[in-house]
Amino acid sequence: MLKRLLPLLLLPGVALGGELQTAVHTEASLLLPYVSRSKPVGDIFFNIPWDQPSFQFWRAYYRKRSNRLRLYAKVDAFKVFYPMVSKIFREEGLPPDLALLAIIESNGNPAAVSKAGAAGLWQLMPYTARRLGLRVNRFIDERFDVEKSTRAAARYLKLLHSMFGRWDLAIAAYNAGPGTIKERLRKLGADQFWDLTKLPNETLNYVPKFYALLSVVKEHRLLERPVKDRLVKVKVTTRTALYSLSRTLKVPYQLLRLYNRQYRRGIVPAGYSVYLPLSFVRSSHLVKYLKGQEVYAYTPRRPVKLSVLARRFGVSLKLLKEVNRIRGKYVYRGRTVLIVKLPSEERFNERG
Repeated sequence: MLKRLLPLLLLPGVALGGELQTAVHTEASLLLPYVSRSKPVGDIFFNIPWDQPSFQFWRAYYRKRSNRLRLYAKVDAFKVFYPMVSKIFREEGLPPDLALLAIIESNGNPAAVSKAGAAGLWQLMPYTARRLGLRVNRFIDERFDVEKSTRAAARYLKLLHSMFGRWDLAIAAYNAGPGTIKERLRKLGADQFWDLTKLPNETLNYVPKFYALLSVVKEHRLLERPVKDRLVKVKVTTRTALYSLSRTLKVPYQLLRLYNRQYRRGIVPAGYSVYLPLSFVRSSHLVKYLKGQEVYAYTPRRPVKLSVLARRFGVSLKLLKEVNRIRGKYVYRGRTVLIVKLPSEERFNERG
């Protein structure tokens, strides 16, 4: 089938022959229980283009054993970010399945940089990122911030969908730019991506590649497998060096830097956050406190009483000492401490 579909790759408007069309529809009907063919979030629906040759080509590509294994590895690596990304997409009224577009964009790697200068999980160019409200300067590049860049990408995709009214066109516009898609629609009098021609080859492959990846991920229930890792977010309350955070979190500096490339000078301003997979933490003592809790980092400029710090953040003095393994009454200048906020009932029990 792969050889039969190859010549049709760049001809998205070509219809399938009778025998092949029957086979495709049979396959689609068998997979419907596994694929969210039209799963609504608000008024938004996804439709898998089963009858499109370019979709079938990429689907066959991903189902080839070597490519499938590579895809599994990418999805497994991305799953540490998926809960955050899908949550943001839901909050913005987008289909959570659209989060898989990050695998097409950057292989699910928040530190990715393209030859053209696009960066981050969503491969945003500097100009586009600034228009979406992200900071891109010599000190901070928020394209690498998983949470902020995802929020920006979600709002951009939502805007594109409102412009074109279809997800295939919105996804194509994310890749090629809305101006390019509008021009081709106008010239051809078309109303869907599959009728467009003379687009960049990257865009002609981009949309069917995404739908093919989505179908394979759903078919094999890759996102339903247990997640071996989770993403930890640490809110930084005072200007702090990444190196100091790496020592406190017991994480190798280079790994922490890799997942937080937004801080170009290695300095995290007050009010910003750092992200890291929990598996990076080399202290089992800390791991139990970082699981699913609100975590803050604080670096004093002068000695501060731990009791004062505990009251300021509304946490137990006993817990504050235990997390940071401090025996004395003070935390001294330059030492970064972690403040872990337990659920309110647990804090009440701690105080009682």
